[in-house]
Amino acid sequence: MSAKTNYKSLRGMPDILPPEAFFRQFLEQKARILFQRFGYEEIRTPILEETGVFTRSIGEDTDIVEKEMYSFVDRGGKQVSLRPEGTASIIRAYIEHGWHNSGDICKLFYLGPMFRGERPQKGRLRQFHQIGVEIIGSTHPYVDAELIVNIKLLLNEFGINDFTILINSLGCAKDRMHFKKALQDYLSTKDSKLCDNCRRRAKINVLRVLDCKNTMCREVVKKAPNILSYLCDGCKKDYVQLKDMLSEMEVSFKEKTDLVRGLDYYTGIVFEIIHPLLGAQDAIAAGGRYDALVKQMGGPDIGATGYAVGVERLLLIAKQDTKVSLKRLLIIPIKDEYLKDAFLLARKFWQNKVSCDVDHMKRSFKGQMRKAHKEKRKFVAIIGEDELKQGKLLLKDMETGEQELISFEEAVGRLTCRDRACPCP
Repeated sequence: MSAKTNYKSLRGMPDILPPEAFFRQFLEQKARILFQRFGYEEIRTPILEETGVFTRSIGEDTDIVEKEMYSFVDRGGKQVSLRPEGTASIIRAYIEHGWHNSGDICKLFYLGPMFRGERPQKGRLRQFHQIGVEIIGSTHPYVDAELIVNIKLLLNEFGINDFTILINSLGCAKDRMHFKKALQDYLSTKDSKLCDNCRRRAKINVLRVLDCKNTMCREVVKKAPNILSYLCDGCKKDYVQLKDMLSEMEVSFKEKTDLVRGLDYYTGIVFEIIHPLLGAQDAIAAGGRYDALVKQMGGPDIGATGYAVGVERLLLIAKQDTKVSLKRLLIIPIKDEYLKDAFLLARKFWQNKVSCDVDHMKRSFKGQMRKAHKEKRKFVAIIGEDELKQGKLLLKDMETGEQELISFEEAVGRLTCRDRACPCP
């Protein structure tokens, strides 16, 4: 007989337990309502894709592709990977389904898990979740302004206000070529002050040096050439238009000239939202323009931009400001002989879209009340001989202690959740 094994979840891939799952559902529903207000439609792409979808779009020299992707050969001999981010899959779907033939802009949003084999830490897991938006088909900077307004409102919906929006522009391909040369020349004189990884990056993917979190590298970067000085007239115009529009829409922002983002597909305008409660890893959301990606993956030469919010990081902040009540009702029969009546009453509540349940453990009346307190039930419905004779129930508010003998119809009116953002059934 084999020894007993205590299985545990994989490191960096924790279980999402009911209270947090409910809170996530609450946030997701708020996001869906806001996205629909902006005309964004939901898309759900597969978790597993051909590895080439990511190596071609994200960049083979990025940390994600080099060290973090979960890749393997499937039974058919095809190299596949768990998605490490959402944009590449959406562009693959956009091209595959021929949406570019519509001649119109495509506005999509997504919610779901991503996977990266990095070192787990606060707000950074191996299985993590993102809420994101992609707008495909336009190069106008007002589209980027729309995204930044959208993410600002989204965070406000979650009760988060103390954040900072950072913006920058990476320019077009020619701008980046000139800037990369200037940056490489500058870094070649600072080689001894860079970490080992940045010395390597300076030769093969120099923009990644700007994204390093090492303290010494950050000091070197402070005096590096400014990418805004290398923008062509067209890219300068787009960047100025974005800033002007954000100011017109009363969206506060700061410029950060060393902001490059961690994925190779970014071009032009980029942005990041940071929050002081997140510490060194302070980015709660980020995004930007990736105008070359659709063509690079086999589609037409059209503009595209998007952003993603890290849900785990969002939860670290939102939980401090947002309170969500399950608002569930517990039906309590005074004696065991009324348990059948309690279940029949529960069925009527379920049919009327009221969330409730009945204790299955045959506890005493006091035991059931202790259960209601422990589970922070908002209401309990008490039924006994007198209530059944009158065809009513005793509804008790567990927060105020007030109780009232009312009809079933009155109880439904009292208990039906009117908050559209609440995922209660």
